[in-house]
Amino acid sequence: MKKLLCAVAVLATVAAFTSCNKKCTCKTYASGVVVTTTEDVELEKGKKCKDMNTYVIDSNGENKTGLECK
Repeated sequence: MKKLLCAVAVLATVAAFTSCNKKCTCKTYASGVVVTTTEDVELEKGKKCKDMNTYVIDSNGENKTGLECK
């Protein structure tokens, strides 16, 4: 019985890692204002949402310009 339980646990773990498709919501900013929002952006294998970020924040720390994904 223990062998069967271990085999099921291993299969469940493998299935959890292979079936997970991570999707992000990305916003494009221009001078601190959201210009566009794109939902359900699929990621390449092994990437994270934050890897797609290309925004910069101005010198006073208030306004973003560029792409931010979460």
